[in-house]
Amino acid sequence: MMMAKTTEAEALIENATDSLNAPPPPVRTSPADHPLIQLANEFVYTKSGFYSPYEESWYSDDFVFRGPYIGPLNKKDYLGTMDTFGIYRAIPDINPNAFGWSIDPADPNRVWFLVRNTGTFTGEPGLGFGGGRFFPPNGASLRGCPETFSITFDDDRKVKHLTVGYVADRFQGNTGGKGAAVGIFHVIGLPFPSPGPLLKFAQWFGTEVLDMGAKSYSTENVPEWWTSEEKASEGYL
Repeated sequence: MMMAKTTEAEALIENATDSLNAPPPPVRTSPADHPLIQLANEFVYTKSGFYSPYEESWYSDDFVFRGPYIGPLNKKDYLGTMDTFGIYRAIPDINPNAFGWSIDPADPNRVWFLVRNTGTFTGEPGLGFGGGRFFPPNGASLRGCPETFSITFDDDRKVKHLTVGYVADRFQGNTGGKGAAVGIFHVIGLPFPSPGPLLKFAQWFGTEVLDMGAKSYSTENVPEWWTSEEKASEGYL
């Protein structure tokens, strides 16, 4: 009886090992054929407010934006921040060069992909900071490092969650290993503090005292589904 149990256990282990060593099943359709990947691609290139004008109807009322240094931003504050910066106007040829699209196996409504931003800082009057203030164009050429993005859709296929700027390889490009708008600031010569007390104060002062359009985080009306209490660059080193 003991011998039978041992033999059965060994067989299970052998079968499990063979399964782990087996090649993955062939991909029978292109990931690009997935409808959410098609929507995500359209959103990034034509609706985001960063690479192009945004289209407000694409955003869920429960929308939350989060990046390494910025967020959480609710829908109103995200769109207001995009209006203030005017990235796609300041860099008229900006291109995400998105690649590596995939569906999150743990969340079928979430699309992951990478970008490698390129563009030239030639747009007049420059990069906006609210109150009629602009950082003037200087012809700087943007060659971004690879960054991880994700878009989560709700049941109505509206954008519920957008994450950007998480650098996958800080040694590529000319952004100093920084992603999203912070990488652009680096390229055009606009100082941005490293995570720490100075950045925390600057983000608090700019958001809660000056409040001139661009926000580092939302001070109210963050959707209830977002549970993290960290704001802006807190917790990110």
